[in-house]
Amino acid sequence: MESEMDFDDKKFYMNYLDGLTDDMPDEFFRLAQVFELNLFEPVRIDGSSDIYAAYIMNDAVESFFVFEQPVITGTYKDIESEQIAGVEKLDDGYMLIVNQGGENVFTIKFVKLSITSTYFNYGCMGHFWVKGYEYLRQLEYQFAVIRDKYRFLGSSSCNEKELVFMRLADFPPVKKYRSVPKAYYVPYPDSIYPEAVSYLMETARSVGDRNMERMLKIYQKKPDRLKCNIIASMFHKKSHGRFIDKIINDMRDAASSYDRRKFDKEEEIQNRKIHEKALKIMNSFKQKGYECFLYREEPFVYLKDTITYKEHVLVFKNHGLNRKCDIYTITNDEMFYK
Repeated sequence: MESEMDFDDKKFYMNYLDGLTDDMPDEFFRLAQVFELNLFEPVRIDGSSDIYAAYIMNDAVESFFVFEQPVITGTYKDIESEQIAGVEKLDDGYMLIVNQGGENVFTIKFVKLSITSTYFNYGCMGHFWVKGYEYLRQLEYQFAVIRDKYRFLGSSSCNEKELVFMRLADFPPVKKYRSVPKAYYVPYPDSIYPEAVSYLMETARSVGDRNMERMLKIYQKKPDRLKCNIIASMFHKKSHGRFIDKIINDMRDAASSYDRRKFDKEEEIQNRKIHEKALKIMNSFKQKGYECFLYREEPFVYLKDTITYKEHVLVFKNHGLNRKCDIYTITNDEMFYK
């Protein structure tokens, strides 16, 4: 169940859905969020007569608006244009009117608007868009995924561990390892949450990393850019590898409370073959004494996208003070090195 928006948020989103009033259900204000971003796209999902529109889609959750008992007039067109939308209250439901930049207009008459969300295990998900210290960039990415889930769907969408991890998404030393290119990065204000830093210090203590624990304590008392940069550089040192690995495994443990995505029979067979190849490659490195992590990429279940299933073997290098890694990607047809 999603959290309720506060008054200021509701007032702001009234600017993006004409006809929106205070007494309308919370889902309508969330629908206005989508029009603010100009991302409304109605779709049909197999097995349902309702109309759906994506709300938040990431590795952790696939969430949709559901227009129940819909009657659509006109046709949505996949064109680049500003979406101007309005909603009308009817005696037997509602009417959504969408003007696509004056080029196309369509309406959806419906009885009720609801939100449905399916949560997935994202603990081993990885996207290697930026080179260098990729294992840290995956942590930054996963923290951000949880934060977005929380922002859109509220605290009830997260378990207890995730409520700590999502606060690490805005921790300045973590943000030094952006997982996406700068052009696609969405900045949020830096924040140093006490419960997040407490988790990091407790983790450092549990693996015997006294230097990390001490530096985090100093930074929490008096944060500044220099201390932030020192901690960020400590993250990628071999001497602090056990500390980072503990966080990665804690993250995976938190995500394991959700089911993995499941695909049709043929896709599952192909995915299993890729997984078996990846395991074989990872085990061959482990036998040689290398530390490894296995990651995967997969498409959405309920909305087609361009991602194809693949797995990545992250192999830590054994030389130097800095803990660097190589990435081996396994697809249906080949294995290649990044």
